[in-house]
Amino acid sequence: MEGPILLLAAEGEEAEAVLARMQRPEKLEAPWPAFAGELGGHEVRLVESGIGKAAAGAVVGWGTARYAPSRAVWLGVAGSLNPELSTGDVLIADDAVQWDMDLTPLGREPGELDSGERFIPADPALTDALHESARRLGYHHVRGRIASGDKFVADPETARWIRTTFGADAVEMEGAAALWAARRLGVPMALVRAVTDAADTAAPGAFEAFLVEVSQKLAALVEDTLAHLDRVD
Repeated sequence: MEGPILLLAAEGEEAEAVLARMQRPEKLEAPWPAFAGELGGHEVRLVESGIGKAAAGAVVGWGTARYAPSRAVWLGVAGSLNPELSTGDVLIADDAVQWDMDLTPLGREPGELDSGERFIPADPALTDALHESARRLGYHHVRGRIASGDKFVADPETARWIRTTFGADAVEMEGAAALWAARRLGVPMALVRAVTDAADTAAPGAFEAFLVEVSQKLAALVEDTLAHLDRVD
């Protein structure tokens, strides 16, 4: 039997927005807040990881071992680097890079991992499915690249360097680590982010309200994606 779909979020508001749309939700015993239920006609497991690369890698490994998922989607927010993106727009990642990995003294490219990987691809079928759902729902969205790191980017020079060096469209703290772990474990994974106004500025003053609003938007996108997933497969 095909395993459930693993839905992942770093923030409580993001997870709560998905949980509100799930049918027959059930709280699970787990090291992280975790729930079982149904969304878009599929059995899902929803886990809230907490923020950061370490949390992302750990929860993907644990979730894979515990639930044997058939695929996974990580939803969240990111700071925009792409001038074509406005606050609340959606970025669907084709790939992600760990921007703060620096092995250049050992002859590596910026962001290149010890394994030799640099730009870690998201699952193309899931990415296509999210793209089609965003179009169906009328969301302004782009497909592009996420840069992940364990540092909040609020410096214009750093933001420009990340954009120039990696061609990244947004920055956050989990995506590259999550994709890397999922690929190692054979779980197809997609990343989708709602963007804040700009990565080189302070967070919006009403960030909590913003987070609730865009979390609901992303939850609707994931639900629609899953509802149409079998037609894409």
